[in-house]
Amino acid sequence: MGRMMETLHGRLKPLVEARWFEWMMSVVIFANPIAIFPQVLVVFTAPSVEGISLMMWGIFAAIQAAFVFHGIKTKSASVFLSMLVSVLESLTIIVTVLVRG
Repeated sequence: MGRMMETLHGRLKPLVEARWFEWMMSVVIFANPIAIFPQVLVVFTAPSVEGISLMMWGIFAAIQAAFVFHGIKTKSASVFLSMLVSVLESLTIIVTVLVRG
């Protein structure tokens, strides 16, 4: 797998090493918490939380928590902040469903 990634990086280096690409990725990563936010609103305002999967949100929270630590490891503030907000949103959904359900 490492060899394949080296090959891909070598072929795509002009793209992935471009200054604008890093900036774009730092902005795009915030699409994750923005996309989750409407669900946060729904769990508070919907007449029922029936049908909201706690398992799915638990898995999302675990993945997001892993990326929080990945952001720390790579010293990427955008990854860290985006995933921290996302995991807090996921936990809010989980707690609200448990309380309202």
